[in-house]
Amino acid sequence: MRRRAFRPALAFDVLTPLYDRANDIFGFGSPFARRVADAVALEEAEVLLDVGCGTGTLLAELSRRRPHARVTGLDADPQILARAREKLTSSGLRATLIRAYAQDLPIADATFDVVTSTLIFHHLSTAAKRSALAEIYRVLKPRGRFLLADFGRPQTILQWTLLSIGRLFDGIENTGANLQGRLPAMLADAGFQVAEATGRYRAVQFLRGVR
Repeated sequence: MRRRAFRPALAFDVLTPLYDRANDIFGFGSPFARRVADAVALEEAEVLLDVGCGTGTLLAELSRRRPHARVTGLDADPQILARAREKLTSSGLRATLIRAYAQDLPIADATFDVVTSTLIFHHLSTAAKRSALAEIYRVLKPRGRFLLADFGRPQTILQWTLLSIGRLFDGIENTGANLQGRLPAMLADAGFQVAEATGRYRAVQFLRGVR
């Protein structure tokens, strides 16, 4: 894997063991994974890649629903991948795990029917977002679909306030495209046919892009 700096799941390696607990507290644990899985609507015969899979909560949910589907998780953080492997193994679920960056996928063209990415894009710079979208488009099969679930333009004062605080941790530039509502246009620029996949969840926008 090409060496790059990356931000650990909770900004610091020492906080990684608290990642799942933090997601549960803020409402982005299992209920969120179920919402994403509903939007994905994965079929048994399909092959799926989860970009930025974290500790594998979504992979586990998808594997439980579709035990014969082939699912792969990708993340740049070796500690978070180790926790994902432990979670999947202890639950008797199967998934392939790859350490890599979204901007540089070590995967052949037209490999996957479905790609997902949840709450990763607001950590990426605008240039990295565009590179990641180009890579995701490349590894999707023709008519394959991409589900991007990430923060969009805030719709309430409370969302503006909370997401503005979050910008202090994730970076003004990294979160800019999200909070300015530019993600749909970026997907379209990458070649996707774009539509809202479902209603929002805690300021998270669900975008479906078809190759």
